Amino acid sequence: MRIFVTGATGFLGSRLVPLLQDHELLCLSRDPQKRSPIRQGGMLVGDLAQPESWRAQIERFAPQWCVHLAWEGLPDYSLSRCRANLDASLNLIEAVVNAGATRIVVAGSCWEYGDASGAVQEDAEGQDRGTFAATKHALRTVLHSFAHDRRIEYRWGRIFFAYGPSQRPGSLIPQCRAAYSAGRQPEIRHPELMHDFVYVDDVARGMLAITEADIASGVFNLGSGTPTTVGQVVNRVASYYGVPPPFGSTGSEAGFWADTTKTTAATGWRATTSLDDGITQTLQACNGGR
Repeated sequence: MRIFVTGATGFLGSRLVPLLQDHELLCLSRDPQKRSPIRQGGMLVGDLAQPESWRAQIERFAPQWCVHLAWEGLPDYSLSRCRANLDASLNLIEAVVNAGATRIVVAGSCWEYGDASGAVQEDAEGQDRGTFAATKHALRTVLHSFAHDRRIEYRWGRIFFAYGPSQRPGSLIPQCRAAYSAGRQPEIRHPELMHDFVYVDDVARGMLAITEADIASGVFNLGSGTPTTVGQVVNRVASYYGVPPPFGSTGSEAGFWADTTKTTAATGWRATTSLDDGITQTLQACNGGR
């Protein structure tokens, strides 16, 4: 298939693109320094917010599918930034469908579930989502109606707390690594918070699965299905560096995690990387394999 991919050189995209190499790819990136070899297809340097930088090449490429991962400006969750991403995403979806795409796959967020508790299924209604998650939810709602009107397929991969090599420095594990490497303790305000941490390679395989499978349009959870507190993650990073775990108790407040029953039944996918292995692989990548 001919697939147009946004966010191809980002945290998730850099892991997913190699898995798509059996397809012909055209990948969009703002940064020409991040170009990587693509066996079938090429790299398009452009800004998602500036359609004139990519629309003509998309029309020439005539994609059959689109995988939309990009969300520019993170960790800026301001209304202005979210609105800009929403507008850019809607422009993209319209452009690729007009160019011939019949399947749209988008990276969503577990924050769309808002103030949830326990294992969450895809039909759960989120409350108190916040601006970023509300914007993602708005995009999915428009995409759902647009896909119905234009008779195309869509898959919305609702990604939980992805971690791994090349994650943003401000994320939990990179913060802990920086602190312990400098001989100090990381500043952790809420070790009791519970999340669903899922290794980025598992997420990439999940996105591949919902992209390629012949399944009905809809939302698909991509998480480990295992609740873990922030304190437990910090303790495991501390152990990697030979430092006593800072949290003697990792009792949790209410949190939520993925129910992946639907995704597994539809595609056979499930996360397979344990938290211990994922943290080790992440830190080894940061430390040059050590």
